[in-house]
Amino acid sequence: MADTLRCSVVTPVESLFEGHATYVNLPAWDGQLGVMPQTSPFLTRLGTGVLTIEQDSAARRFAVDGGFAQMQEGVLTLLTDGGIAAESIDAAKAESELAAASAKSVEGAESVRERQAIERARKLAFTKVALARR
Repeated sequence: MADTLRCSVVTPVESLFEGHATYVNLPAWDGQLGVMPQTSPFLTRLGTGVLTIEQDSAARRFAVDGGFAQMQEGVLTLLTDGGIAAESIDAAKAESELAAASAKSVEGAESVRERQAIERARKLAFTKVALARR
């Protein structure tokens, strides 16, 4: 299958996706990264955002929260700290997560790590809401 690549998405507790893809768009730490078959090997940190896996005319979407992505020998492996399939997101729960995350003040954070955790929680909640609304 020269026009596809093998892709797997794994969290510490479950495998979210295992299969072939024609194109993958992933949130790298420094912006979106598109991966096609025959892409050169790479290793990058994942950011928080939407992961899109295209298979012919269909697309699967996931909210992912950090981790690593590696492309090697035609296989894309994403090891993410947390993730959820778009179809599994409860819109009402996502809205309440966003409201709770938005209520926390970055100015009140005592450390850089705490501020980053608040911002990461906001971004993940926003991603879930956006996917639930699609």
